[in-house]
Amino acid sequence: MRKMIFVSLLVGLAVLITACGSSAPMQETTSAKDVNIVVASNPSPAMMGDAELILTITDMDGNPIEGATVDVGADHTDMSGMGMSGLATEQGGGKYSIKANFDESGNWMLTVKVTKDSLDYKEDIEFEVQ
Repeated sequence: MRKMIFVSLLVGLAVLITACGSSAPMQETTSAKDVNIVVASNPSPAMMGDAELILTITDMDGNPIEGATVDVGADHTDMSGMGMSGLATEQGGGKYSIKANFDESGNWMLTVKVTKDSLDYKEDIEFEVQ
């Protein structure tokens, strides 16, 4: 009886090792972003003080995404406590704009969240203010 249990365990272990060891090589896939966001500013380049951020938002095929809710946050990456946020206003053709006041020059991180129907996309974008 002991011999039978031992043989059964040995066969089960051999099957398990064979199944795990003969897996196909891992395949890498690169997925395209669902949303592309291009940020421009007025004035360009962005300066300390009042500025308008213009976001051009398209799908992976380059088609403008219209009728979305676009929430924009901005945080100074070098100084904590300096941030702002708000909803961008649709301008048509996949363009959205928001007024901002940059109190300091330097590196800022824009967090853009785009929602429309089943689309819920968020991206962090590095942005420099002179």
